[in-house]
Amino acid sequence: MMGNRAGGKWSEIKAFLRQECGGATIEFVLWLPIVIAILLLVVDSSMLFMSRSHAMRVLQDTNRLYSVGQFTGTPAERIAKAQNYALSRLRGLSPSAAVTTVETNRVVRTRATMETREIAQIGFLGMMIDTEMVVAAEHRVEF
Repeated sequence: MMGNRAGGKWSEIKAFLRQECGGATIEFVLWLPIVIAILLLVVDSSMLFMSRSHAMRVLQDTNRLYSVGQFTGTPAERIAKAQNYALSRLRGLSPSAAVTTVETNRVVRTRATMETREIAQIGFLGMMIDTEMVVAAEHRVEF
């Protein structure tokens, strides 16, 4: 009677090992890192595109304010005020952002440079690319 009970346990174990219902779990575990990596890339890419749009809006606002005479003083003071205005609004995106503003032939041009690794929130994309994001805008001076 004991031998029959032990033989029954082995047959249950063999039957358990032959089952394939855990195959989906194995595939899920193998695909999970790839799916997570893709999601991280999507989030970081979205942050980069959103940051670029925000930076473009800041530069356009800066140039518009400059072109209508919002920044007063000598030409050098107006340019410095425009750069400080843009820089103060871009520091939240990229602490090491750099802004240059020039006026030539009655057109004001502002250019911002930001590090992508500072913008990418998760940092997954920042690890893969180590580059700068450059955004530029220009506006005709109206006054």
